[in-house]
Amino acid sequence: MEIVLLISLVLLPFVVPTDPAPGLTRSKTQSRRLECERLSAEIASRRYPGRIVTSDGRGDFTERSVVVCRERLLRPGLRTAHDEAILSSLDARVTELAIAAESLRPDLADRTWLVEAYYPSAPVTTKISFAAKNALMNRGLQVSDRVPILATGDVEVLTRMAPDEAYPAACQRYLATGGLREDDVLFALISRDRRETNLHAGLCAQGQWVWLK
Repeated sequence: MEIVLLISLVLLPFVVPTDPAPGLTRSKTQSRRLECERLSAEIASRRYPGRIVTSDGRGDFTERSVVVCRERLLRPGLRTAHDEAILSSLDARVTELAIAAESLRPDLADRTWLVEAYYPSAPVTTKISFAAKNALMNRGLQVSDRVPILATGDVEVLTRMAPDEAYPAACQRYLATGGLREDDVLFALISRDRRETNLHAGLCAQGQWVWLK
């Protein structure tokens, strides 16, 4: 009886998975349609107030975590190999860049952080932006969904410039036109070359642009 019970406990997570993994109630196809991230209970409760229970009320010594899932924007197989390469390491890369940004400018920790992603695919751009906001919030930074905007004329001029000139110029125009406020920081993630599967990033604060190494 004890052996049967032990086997049941071992197999239970695979038969009725608590994570969005394939099992008795979820096929492999259904699982592939989800994209998920694991958060600590504290971070999840801040991001989804009122929807996360961090304790059972009696106190416990269990380290709780939350898995948040959403439907893929594209069905599996519809992305290019380049897109898949970018997304496969996205969380690790944006976390690395967020840490680099905070380390480079610790004086900006109390500012409001905005995020912009520049990538040829709109669905992938959305995912990059979302991941970057998560990475910044996980660092305890204040993140806004506000998007800085430039006039059409500014955009036309900037798109004719080389990237090394365009992003610093855009940063100056954001401040001059009020797209960014004095207490805003723009965390920009950029695909500079379609031949490489890596994201670059820069910071724009008070009209000054700097690339993150």
